[in-house]
Amino acid sequence: MRSLLLALALLSPPGASPAIIQGPALPGTTPPEMLQIDGARSPELIPQWSVWGFVFRVIAGGPGELPSSVYPVVSKQETALVIKEAEAVQKIDARCQARAIKAAALLGTESMASVDAKIRAISLECRWETLHARDRVLAALNPAGATALAAFAESTKSGTSISVPKKDLARYLEPE
Repeated sequence: MRSLLLALALLSPPGASPAIIQGPALPGTTPPEMLQIDGARSPELIPQWSVWGFVFRVIAGGPGELPSSVYPVVSKQETALVIKEAEAVQKIDARCQARAIKAAALLGTESMASVDAKIRAISLECRWETLHARDRVLAALNPAGATALAAFAESTKSGTSISVPKKDLARYLEPE
């Protein structure tokens, strides 16, 4: 059950409640040893799928604008392309959440291992979608724009903090 909750939580935005990721304590079980990842201290532990998912949420949300450090170095066409890609990623993320919830609902009819494997596959597929969107955006921008957007993305790591069961760290970092 904990792995299942972790898989569902890892489809969620960074900063999700550690209680969601850890899940409720099951009677007669020992809570897993948790690892607190602080992006300000260990930015290398914040995976690119998480960073770029956040960047795309920031761009697609609110007024739908690029970060102030990026806006002056890109054209209107490049701006429109980045916003369009960010909005597409949000739609993909919503579909991923819906698919994961459907998979989780199978828990009564399928084994936990089977459901967990399905959710893990969904999670990895969706993380790759985010990374492919990042690659498309960076390739389409002029060099100064790509550099500015990548720098903005990296700067977001310092504000990211998440708790992950220590045994699931490699899974959290996937696919990179």
